[in-house]
Amino acid sequence: MINRIRRALVIGGGLLGMTLLFPRAGQAQGKLELTPFFASYYALTTMSNDANNDGSNVRIQQLSAPTYGGRISYWVSRTIGIEAAAGYTTSGLRAFTKDTSSGGLSFAVAGNVLLASARVLYRPARTNLHLIIGGGIVHRGGQFWKDSHTNLNTKVSSPALILGAGVRASVTPKFALNVSLEGNVYSFDPDGTDPLKSKVQADVLLAIGVPLTLGH
Repeated sequence: MINRIRRALVIGGGLLGMTLLFPRAGQAQGKLELTPFFASYYALTTMSNDANNDGSNVRIQQLSAPTYGGRISYWVSRTIGIEAAAGYTTSGLRAFTKDTSSGGLSFAVAGNVLLASARVLYRPARTNLHLIIGGGIVHRGGQFWKDSHTNLNTKVSSPALILGAGVRASVTPKFALNVSLEGNVYSFDPDGTDPLKSKVQADVLLAIGVPLTLGH
């Protein structure tokens, strides 16, 4: 937890420094924007509720982790924008059971997840809210997934549907924050075969970033 707080402070300081270097940051009038962001990644679903397929109910779930990334947005009009986004998180895997009679089981394996997408933004007139819809790729990495891909033919990349919403908060006339909540919904098969069958996954990013206006 302390390390996450330190990372958040470092990212926040970096974002503030970039804002000072780019005094037009946060101005809503600009059409083209670069938004570096810091986020928290959460997996809302498990990959399997019985990984061993033997009734032991060993569950596998992606771990929550800090995420770093950026977005490039182009506002076609005051209400419609297009955007490309990418984020990287050091999210590993957790295997666990809830069998209290035997004390349960819990262990973690290191890994990472790369999220990339293209989306459309819709900002209703006279509001600082915007809606997000798009498509992208969720790619898992790390030694565990490398071995799984080699031995089990796991498809570590999955196409995803992105849905979300965000709000732009103007702190000062030249400094704003973008806060967003977006979900990645996709199908994923952890081992490429039985016993872990393909299952719908839902991952969430809660992000905060500083929009920097590019050009004049």
